[in-house]
Amino acid sequence: MSLPRHLGLVLALCSAAALAGCSMAPFRVDGSDAAAEAAKAQGRDLLPRLQPRAIGVCYSPAFNEPAEVEAEAVYLCEGGRLERQDEDFFWNGCSLTQPNRINYVCFPPDKAKRLSTSDSPKP
Repeated sequence: MSLPRHLGLVLALCSAAALAGCSMAPFRVDGSDAAAEAAKAQGRDLLPRLQPRAIGVCYSPAFNEPAEVEAEAVYLCEGGRLERQDEDFFWNGCSLTQPNRINYVCFPPDKAKRLSTSDSPKP
C-alpha cells in the first residue's frame, strides 16, 4: 500500500471514530457573555429562586430543525420563560459537527404556591 493511500485510510478511520462519538441532538453549553450580562442585569432585584441564568444550545442547521432547538431550550429552562439573546458559531464551546449556538436568558418558573382570593377558605 502506498503512503498516500495509507494516510488516507488512517484519516478516514480517525474521522469515523471522531464522528461516531458525536451526538446530533442539540445540547447545552454555557451562554454567551452578552446573555450572562443580560441575566445578571435583569435579575438584580429578584429573589434568589427567580434569578435568571444564561444558557446556550448548540445545534447544526444541517441536522436540527428550529423547533427541535427551541424544544431543547424549553426543556433546559424547565418550562420557565425564555428570552433569545443572540446567536454565534465556532469558538463558542460547541462541537465541530454542531458549531452554531443560540444564547438565551432563562427565567425559572415561580414554583411557590400563592393563595389568591378564590383559593382562600370561606368562613
